[in-house]
Amino acid sequence: MIFRKHIPTYPLSQYIEHIIYANGPQHFPYLMELPDGRINLVIELRDHTTNTLFTEASFTKGDTAEPGFTGEHTMKHGWISGANAKAIVYKNNKDSAILSIRFAVGGFYALTKIPMSEIIHPGLEIELLLGSSFSRLYQRLVNETDIDKNFCHIESYFQNYIQNNSFETSVVKFIHTNIHQPIDWLVSRSGYSQKHLIHMVKKETGFSPKYLQRLQRFQNVLGSLRQASGQVNWASIANEHAYFDQSHFIKEFIHFTGLSPLEYFNRSLASEHNKLLTDIQLF
Repeated sequence: MIFRKHIPTYPLSQYIEHIIYANGPQHFPYLMELPDGRINLVIELRDHTTNTLFTEASFTKGDTAEPGFTGEHTMKHGWISGANAKAIVYKNNKDSAILSIRFAVGGFYALTKIPMSEIIHPGLEIELLLGSSFSRLYQRLVNETDIDKNFCHIESYFQNYIQNNSFETSVVKFIHTNIHQPIDWLVSRSGYSQKHLIHMVKKETGFSPKYLQRLQRFQNVLGSLRQASGQVNWASIANEHAYFDQSHFIKEFIHFTGLSPLEYFNRSLASEHNKLLTDIQLF
């Protein structure tokens, strides 16, 4: 498998964390995209390839059990994902070459000024949001054989959206940087009322500050699991990340992934790929 990760230059790096190119088969039936408050713009470079994602996954007990999926969406050229409160699942497509653009929290809105309320479901075709300008970009990408030049095409496209660099000092950046602080502290330091702050953050990220805190804690748990080897002390993990008790921890984990922590941990060991990315896991 060919895998390349590109970090945009400043100031675009304030809005886009990385761009990934992936091409080649992986011998796993599914890819799970985990929620963390960020958006991906996924571009399929093979013009006639169709991809499928599911917004709901039901995993039965047992590592080899066949999962069931609902909320099916099919996509071709380019689509939005990541703007989801829970994990989504892709059917692994072996005839696929992908460019995935990972936006910072609030970065997609800061560039395009498209409210998150317009992204009605994961898998929404990006052309519906960005129009003919994306169509022109897409043609450049599919006709280009040099991966580095494709990274440059994407950077050039989104650089044109930057009108000023106010995002660096925006409320959403402040909330994300200080997401570990209590809500009352965030409200008082933001200079806005709680109601207005929630409205702004939901408009720009799709989530309330409280839900972003839940996502951040979940991601911190995943970070602990990536560092674990062999046996995991689940009670210690729950306590370290300030869950009420182990039952609360398990309930939250299932809410975000559809899997128990142990089932997720066992499946995540299946591929070396799972150590490279924090937002996509092969199952």
